Amino acid sequence: MIQNNKFNEETDEEAMNLYKNFKEALERYPFILIIGKYDHVLGPRALYSSVHLKGEAFIRNLLRDALNTKNKFVILDFNQFYSQIYKIEIEDTSARGRKQIYAIILLRDVAYPIIPILHFKRIGMIFHRIEHKKILADDAIAFESFFKEVRDIYMNKDEILPLESINMQIRSGINTIQGFCELILEQIRKNVQVPKQDISSFIEMMLDSCKDIMDALEKPFSTASK
Repeated sequence: MIQNNKFNEETDEEAMNLYKNFKEALERYPFILIIGKYDHVLGPRALYSSVHLKGEAFIRNLLRDALNTKNKFVILDFNQFYSQIYKIEIEDTSARGRKQIYAIILLRDVAYPIIPILHFKRIGMIFHRIEHKKILADDAIAFESFFKEVRDIYMNKDEILPLESINMQIRSGINTIQGFCELILEQIRKNVQVPKQDISSFIEMMLDSCKDIMDALEKPFSTASK
């Protein structure tokens, strides 16, 4: 589920000032990628950004607003740009609640359309491929490798196209299912016990991808019947 939010006037002014700093990046790339974390001790903070960003307070407020909601997908609107956030839970036995919450944030110019959830699932799958101990250690090198993989898939194109294509939707859904199956099998081969919570999340995402594929296949028939 996606929830639309709106910050107050003070935050909007801060967002406008911040926009001037990364406007050039948004003109060159389809999005800016940020990895955030809600640390139980340090609070919300950014761990990685694909471009240099000023305005740490703004990023903290963005994370706090996104991570304090129950929704896994959140959209925050800032007039000239918007952010799409996908929240990911990583098991951490030393943390309160035995988990850490991370956020994959894409800042995007309003000139670009909203990125479908399907692509966030794919990006989330890539994030899950990082060794969890490296994620929990805030490993900058691992995060940079993650960004490079996302960049190779999406950002080397002028824009994310064709997001609305039926073929692309089906292909992405299959890739998501295949990727999670390979991830689970790889863990089994390494004799690594996959946490039940992760297995449940993987299955839910694969079922969502199955639904996305079915929806894509049904579109031509529903259109033709009108």
